[in-house]
Amino acid sequence: MEMLLQEFMEWLKSQSYSDSSLKNYHDDTQQFLQWYAATTETGDLAKVSRSLMEEYRDQLLDFMQPSSVCRHLSSLKLFLNCAEGKNWIHVNPLHLVKFPEIPPKPPELLSTKEVEDLLEAPSDDHYLGLRDRAMLELLYSSGLKVHELLNLDTSDLFLDLGFLKVRGRKERMVPVTTMATEVMQKYLKQGRQDRLRYDADLCLFPNRDGERMTRIGFWFMLKKHAKRAGIQSRINARIIRHSFAAHLLENGLDLTDIAQLFGYVSLDATLQYAHINRPDYVEVYRRCHPGIVGVVNRDQNGS
Repeated sequence: MEMLLQEFMEWLKSQSYSDSSLKNYHDDTQQFLQWYAATTETGDLAKVSRSLMEEYRDQLLDFMQPSSVCRHLSSLKLFLNCAEGKNWIHVNPLHLVKFPEIPPKPPELLSTKEVEDLLEAPSDDHYLGLRDRAMLELLYSSGLKVHELLNLDTSDLFLDLGFLKVRGRKERMVPVTTMATEVMQKYLKQGRQDRLRYDADLCLFPNRDGERMTRIGFWFMLKKHAKRAGIQSRINARIIRHSFAAHLLENGLDLTDIAQLFGYVSLDATLQYAHINRPDYVEVYRRCHPGIVGVVNRDQNGS
């Protein structure tokens, strides 16, 4: 058995695996070979079978998390592929073994109070504050991805109708809350004017240099306002997007409507929100969005 492990490690080194990967493969394979030798009478690797590998998988699940078992079995799958290539075994039985299912982690979320504090963090006294407030409002109002937000042009806005157009592989129209519409209109009148390097540029959110904001620029902006809002948890645009979906679901929006808002082709991508309890698509959105129904009711405090 030790000879098989040594030959496997030599083969891995010839494939230029990293030192950390080599250690994981070594430890996982050594653990399996020790179990195999103790479990079988002959210790002959040629006798390895599907049923034996399923037994080993089930024993691992007694003391390891499914994700760790999957990683462990992936190491063994590579080892047994090598064994098959070297004719130590006839066929790799792990190709027939079902790996444990890894339950999806619930997405990280901001509370509605944290969202409220974040949206109110930018100052309206400066054009950059107006821009930042408008970006954050749109991000939460419509559940946009960062690149969708940064790629917006003024021609994508239909604020009089309460919509904006999201361009990409699957173009879609998404609703905008009344609050976000008001903030956007103020930004367009007071914050964006004369800030572009080229007057004909349709870019909705320029940076200090008058060019389209980058993802890094947005990241620094978000971190700055999250700190000002006193948000201690990890934050990024994806977490705001997850929070947008979760808050809508909590107020009654259906998963199919979330999929439409996000531009998903199937419901599979929205199932990560299904653990959240929840008591015409646009009508339901306007009834359920926290910025409208009062869960994040900033109109009442005069902002």
